[in-house]
Amino acid sequence: MHNKRSVFNAGGCISIAGGCIGIAKGCIGIAEARIGIAEGCIGIAEARIGIAEARIGIAEARIGIARYCQI
Repeated sequence: MHNKRSVFNAGGCISIAGGCIGIAKGCIGIAEARIGIAEGCIGIAEARIGIAEARIGIAEARIGIARYCQI
């Protein structure tokens, strides 16, 4: 998650949009993982919190990009 987050910040608006699609696809994989790995649910829950934090960071990055565009 940390690596992806840094890529989003470095990549700009297009990469951020692509990242959202990747997160959505990742949810399908998480659902499949729950079937195979019951114990993994705790780690998955923590990962979801990380994704939520990353989305907040993305929102802040968009504000920064918008300000930059005005300049």
